[in-house]
Amino acid sequence: MSHMLLEILAEEALKGSKPSSTFKAESFVKVATEISQKFNVQCEPKHVDNHLKTVKKEWGIITKLKNKSGFGWDDCLKMITVSKDVYDEKVKAHPNHDKYLNKKLDMYEAMTIVVGKDMATGNYAKSYVDVNLEENTEEQSISIENEGEYEETSKGKKTSSSSTQKRQHRKRNRMYEDDGVEKLSKQIGDVALAIQSLSKNQLDVNALYAEVMKIEGFDEITLGEAFDHLVQNEMLAKAFMTKNANLRKIWVQNFVNQHYYRPAC
Repeated sequence: MSHMLLEILAEEALKGSKPSSTFKAESFVKVATEISQKFNVQCEPKHVDNHLKTVKKEWGIITKLKNKSGFGWDDCLKMITVSKDVYDEKVKAHPNHDKYLNKKLDMYEAMTIVVGKDMATGNYAKSYVDVNLEENTEEQSISIENEGEYEETSKGKKTSSSSTQKRQHRKRNRMYEDDGVEKLSKQIGDVALAIQSLSKNQLDVNALYAEVMKIEGFDEITLGEAFDHLVQNEMLAKAFMTKNANLRKIWVQNFVNQHYYRPAC
C-alpha cells in the first residue's frame, strides 16, 4: 500500500502536480481513490497526507545516515553500507535504524522525487551548501571580532576595511548559496528525468530472464533469486537492463552480498 502511494505521488510530481513543496489536493484524492479501490479499504486524502509525513521522517533518517562518517552508499542497490562493527554500534544505540543499514532501500527513487527536494533544504539534511555557509559565518564572526580588537587598540581610529570585508563575506555567502541551489536542482532534475524515462519503457520479463541467467560466475539458484527480486522491483529491473554486462555482474554480486550477509544484532 505504501509502495503504491509513493508510485502514484511520484507520477503526480513528474506531471507537475507538485508546483512547490506541497502536492495539489487532487493528487491526494487520486491516491486515496486508487488505494481504496485496489485494497478494498476506506482511504481518505487525510490518510495520504499523514502517511506522507511518515515518509518525510524516514527520508530524513536516510539522509542523515548517508552523510555520516564511516557510512557508505551503494548506488546500484540503493543501500547504505556499513561494516559489522559500525552496524552493531549504530543498531545498539538506535534499534529502529536496522532497516536502513545493509538493506536495499525500497522505493528510494520514488522517495527522491516525492520528498527528496523538500528535505534537502529542511532540518533533516545538511548538504555541502550548508557546510560552506556555516564556515563562512564563522569566518565572518572572527573577522568582526578582530575588527573590534583593532578599534580598541587603535583608540577609536576608523578604517574603511571593516565595511569592505563585511560586503565581501555577504557576496561570498550569496555566491555559495546560489551555486549550491543550482547544482542541487540539476541533480534532482536528472534523477526525475531518468525515472520518468524508465517508467515509459515496458519491461520484457523474458528478455530480463535471459540476460540474468547468462551472467557467469554464479549458480542457477542464485541467478534465479536475483531474477525474482528484479521482477518484483520493476524500475530496478529496467535500470538493470540498461547496464552493460560488467555492471550487471557487479549488480548481481552486490545482490548476493546483501542477501547472504546477515549482520548480528
